[in-house]
Amino acid sequence: ELETGRVSVFEDLNDDGDYDDPDEIEPIISQIPSYNTLTQYGTGHDEVGGAGDIVWLDDERLLLTRDDPSEGYVADGSTSGINVVELDIESGLGRNLVVRNSTMNALAWDRAAETLYVVESGANRLSAATTDGEIRVVAEFPDLERGQQAVPAGVAIDPTTGDVLVALFSGQIGDYFGSVLSFWPGDAKVVRVDPATGRQTDAITGLTTAVDVAVDESGNLFVVELTSTWPSARMPRDFDLFDPDAAPDPGGYARSAGSVTLYPADGGEPVVLANQLDQPTNITLSDDALYISLGQGTPGRTVSGPTGSAPIIGELHRIALDAPEAP
Repeated sequence: ELETGRVSVFEDLNDDGDYDDPDEIEPIISQIPSYNTLTQYGTGHDEVGGAGDIVWLDDERLLLTRDDPSEGYVADGSTSGINVVELDIESGLGRNLVVRNSTMNALAWDRAAETLYVVESGANRLSAATTDGEIRVVAEFPDLERGQQAVPAGVAIDPTTGDVLVALFSGQIGDYFGSVLSFWPGDAKVVRVDPATGRQTDAITGLTTAVDVAVDESGNLFVVELTSTWPSARMPRDFDLFDPDAAPDPGGYARSAGSVTLYPADGGEPVVLANQLDQPTNITLSDDALYISLGQGTPGRTVSGPTGSAPIIGELHRIALDAPEAP
């Protein structure tokens, strides 16, 4: 376990379209515990956990998902290390707003209803919380087509309908030969959930590792797929993630095979806005542009991909929606 997680504010002070200058990056929270699922749980994947998603409210409060398995589960099934933390940026004071017994992957804030929607991947459910910390389960997601768990990974609110959109990543599955696959291509999807009744309907199907979703004011959907091809071989449990001489390994998911796709609200043909991305995980829609985080995995570790071997680099890409093109 490391305390390398942080939250930073990026500001393009010189209007050059990027945030490369040192004075354009301001860390506001640091030393957030992080961990790797390979070493913590023997998952066969190079996946980093810890701080997962943030929502910045109009009154300068920051809501942050935090997953710290080192604190352990207690007898009543809850843990103080899996929570949504509320932080006041000006004072630096914080509190646990929500505490759950399963990893919370993503947040969405409904400003009109003052409600926070949370997806819990470990419990396959969508929950809603108030600013007072009261929480209720909105919906539980059933197993997918081949019996694998749904694994909700991303959430957004459709302003045109009030529905909550949830990206279902899909979980591991046994194949016809008795092996365990990380996922089955085409089984992931995005579902609509009525926040009042919990009723679920399919919005987009046929996806692979749907990891996040966003929606604009017109109801157009943007979906991120971590990878769009078959899973790579699982990593040995004793793989040394920090060994500079270790053989390149994709880490359980094929590298440089992620994508961002636009699904028009009018039902028109989907438009691929970016592809061959290196394991994108989160997407944010702001000021007529999409911001996508890339480079899931242990920073600096050498990975193998379709264009050869290279170190993992965490990056943030921007796609302008007035003239979308791959970054």
